[in-house]
Amino acid sequence: MKFTAFFFMLYAILPLGYPMGKDSIVSVMHDADGGARSPENGIFQADPTIFYHDGYYYLYGTNGDGDQQLGFKVYKSEDLKHWQGPIGAKAGFALIQEDVFGSTGFWAPQVWSEQGKFYMAYTAGEKIAIAVSDSPIGPFKQNVPKTLMEGGKQIDPYVFRDNDGKKYLFHVRLTEGNRIFVAELKDDYSGIKEETLKECLHAELPWENTAGSSWPVSEGPTVLRQGKRYYMFYSANDFRNKDYAVGVAVAENVFGPWKKIETNPLLSQNNSGFSGTGHGDLFQKGKQWYYICHTHFSEQQVAPRRTAIVPVDLVSSEGSGRMTPRFDSAKFRLLETEDKSASSLDVAFGDPFILYDKPSDQYYLYGTGGTENGFIAYSSKDLIQWKEVGKVYDGRQPKGWGTKDFWAPEVYLVNDKYYMYYSAHWKENPGDKLENYRIGVAVADNPAGPFLDLTGKPLFDPGYPIIDANVFRDTDGKNYLFYSRCCYEHPVASEIADWAKSKWGYKDIEESWVYGVELDSSMQQVIGRPELLIRPPLKMNDKQSEWESRSVSSGEINRRWTEGSFLLKAKGQYYMMYSANYFAGANYAVGYATSTSPLGRYSKSETNPIIQKNTDHGGVISGTGHNSIFKDRDGKLRCIYHGRTTKTGDKRIVFIRDIRFNKDNQLQIESE
Repeated sequence: MKFTAFFFMLYAILPLGYPMGKDSIVSVMHDADGGARSPENGIFQADPTIFYHDGYYYLYGTNGDGDQQLGFKVYKSEDLKHWQGPIGAKAGFALIQEDVFGSTGFWAPQVWSEQGKFYMAYTAGEKIAIAVSDSPIGPFKQNVPKTLMEGGKQIDPYVFRDNDGKKYLFHVRLTEGNRIFVAELKDDYSGIKEETLKECLHAELPWENTAGSSWPVSEGPTVLRQGKRYYMFYSANDFRNKDYAVGVAVAENVFGPWKKIETNPLLSQNNSGFSGTGHGDLFQKGKQWYYICHTHFSEQQVAPRRTAIVPVDLVSSEGSGRMTPRFDSAKFRLLETEDKSASSLDVAFGDPFILYDKPSDQYYLYGTGGTENGFIAYSSKDLIQWKEVGKVYDGRQPKGWGTKDFWAPEVYLVNDKYYMYYSAHWKENPGDKLENYRIGVAVADNPAGPFLDLTGKPLFDPGYPIIDANVFRDTDGKNYLFYSRCCYEHPVASEIADWAKSKWGYKDIEESWVYGVELDSSMQQVIGRPELLIRPPLKMNDKQSEWESRSVSSGEINRRWTEGSFLLKAKGQYYMMYSANYFAGANYAVGYATSTSPLGRYSKSETNPIIQKNTDHGGVISGTGHNSIFKDRDGKLRCIYHGRTTKTGDKRIVFIRDIRFNKDNQLQIESE
């Protein structure tokens, strides 16, 4: 429990946490120092709580980012400044309604640990319940969905463990207003000891009801013990009131009587600088105490409420032996997630490719998406700030041969000309094939285009649909084209196919394979016949089978992909990277294989996959794949790929990571 109960018991008190989304917000917030803050990466968790575990601070709260009340998200930080999330075990959620009591109104969670288990007390449907998990990121569950107490309406639970080991539930009961009560808990958290139930306090002072409401509100209790005294932090006024604020009451017994500090409120819009400041929780980092709370979104708008943090000092009052909490409001700040989810770019592209153009000393980013019947591009000086340069290729041109599905462009500078290789649906389709994809090449004098088709037809026709062109120029001057044969009308027999057909009732298992072929010096003609280079494994016991067959083994779809190939020469050998699994699914991932020649025999790496989803481990990214490699202006190798996050949903966005080779010359993607 955040056992903020005993004598500076740091480890019993502290939090667990992780990452988010947002409403259709256009406003700009201001920090306490007056500086403008964008809401884009803000954390929108009301009634927040923080739990510390194993080097991380975990943040939970009432969702306010546009999601329905489906449960509780969790965010995570090592230093209280850089937050990741949401990282909950179920699409960012640590608890979801299907696993516990409640169907709506999920409010005010609190998390603690005890004997290797993690507990969450929470409100749902104006009832209190407790769920359990093996991890701070969940999933928190109840074997039997049930409430902690019968009768009446209760909200805002706070579990407190005293020095003698007894556990107490501070909470709010809706009776003639929101009133704060306490009761001793049963040791197994199955309920309260009804005979111990007692009211602690209710709103009765002018600052606690500035609107003169007939339903006065006191809520959000958090309790701390220091020496012989108990300190209760609570909030008063309706949460929609700008005067929502925090006060403190003191008692020498957990059941009271509770005496309110004369200088209340101790935290309000007057010293925080934000309307609606309140309903938080105490926790400690080292010897410093902090209060995590929420504020209104803006002066004019209550929701989504934003999460904020402020240091709290416990100052001794002369002669009384009592501590007086003092909020360091000069350090009051709003919380934000880390910069764009693990070095992602604010560009909605699939199949990304970056060209560093030395003549202009600029980077150009190409990819799938952003326009119809062609491609747009972005430019950048620093790989951080990107500017759209407009449409660089339009399929509706005199010699255009494609009709739709313009995918995966790559651009190369050769002899002062820029060559774009891309995939599209070929208009010559006498068999009316559903997938009639081919690869074309267009040429421009500038990386920003316009790129023009020269022949009015694809580069070549192998007799089956192909996509994902990758061009490689070797050190001996030879050129090569690599591509993927589509799954379409390509059923393949294998042990895995037999298993999947038996398991899921599929008629066939279709596959895509990677091929390579030599290009002539004009970069527009193929030489010889294509060679099959990489395909999905055939045997169940193949080490690559598990990760390359996830879309089939999970019953997601009856296809296995090998696509998005990219060839790199390094360390005296050739590294071919490729993507496997359903491109629109969470399991899309990247592996690589090595060879001694571009069209030679490739051996897959035992370290595969080297890029994959991290949602199984508390992260927010899935659907990672179709990468390419580029050198920056300093000659450093970088990997670019697309993925999806819990925030972006189905929209693919671009990520850039560094690559390196270990002592065994294994290619690795550096994680952050």
